Amino acid sequence: MEKKIKTLILEKDESKMKLIKDIIDEFFPEIEIISEAKNSEQLIDFLLQIKPDLFLMDVLSNEKENTLDILAEFKNLDNEIIIMSSDEFFAIRAINQYRVSGFMVKPINALELKKAIRKAIIDVQNKKIIRESTKKILSQKIIPISTFNAIDFIKVNDIIYVEADGRYTIFHLEGGIEKVVSKNLGEYEKLLPLNLFFRIHHKYVINTMKVKSIVKTEGNYCLLKNGKSLSIAKRRQEPFRRFLNI
Repeated sequence: MEKKIKTLILEKDESKMKLIKDIIDEFFPEIEIISEAKNSEQLIDFLLQIKPDLFLMDVLSNEKENTLDILAEFKNLDNEIIIMSSDEFFAIRAINQYRVSGFMVKPINALELKKAIRKAIIDVQNKKIIRESTKKILSQKIIPISTFNAIDFIKVNDIIYVEADGRYTIFHLEGGIEKVVSKNLGEYEKLLPLNLFFRIHHKYVINTMKVKSIVKTEGNYCLLKNGKSLSIAKRRQEPFRRFLNI
């Protein structure tokens, strides 16, 4: 039995909340509404407890923290997002800062909302397929990464380190090869072998087999076999020592 798409709705207006729920109930049996938030405090509480596949959310521009500000605080979210607002200004910010499935300008048009939800469902399902395929392939020490032009299959042993770059992730490989993907680093950190890879900084996950030395002077940093030096964050230094049993 296929798993339901866990969905969080943020909407302060009761009538609009009802409209959204009615559309989902009638047209999208694959969706399970797991939480309904009406303000930013409830949203934060839910995000700390659950990991929905899909967000449908008002911007809440009249509150201390609007929805986009809150999303910026949760760095490792990997879900589809449909933003709803009566202010088109937020559309530009949402598109520039987040991988949104859709932006709905209020008042909500039921037909347009159905289209946006249908697209988001397809994206969620494709993500799940890729995630499951990745887990299987990793057991064979190969990982697929979706670059701008293709899906590349790379050997885990060829990865020197992986770098966060805003909304993107850069794979630095043997031979000076770089691969840029439009997924966050946290997503790949969960997939890479835990016995080989370690996150030394919020920006870097390294392959410990590619470390030449750890330099303790002028701050701690790793010198990799390709000649690259990467800083080790202070809060990661002790966990890194324990990881290396030193």
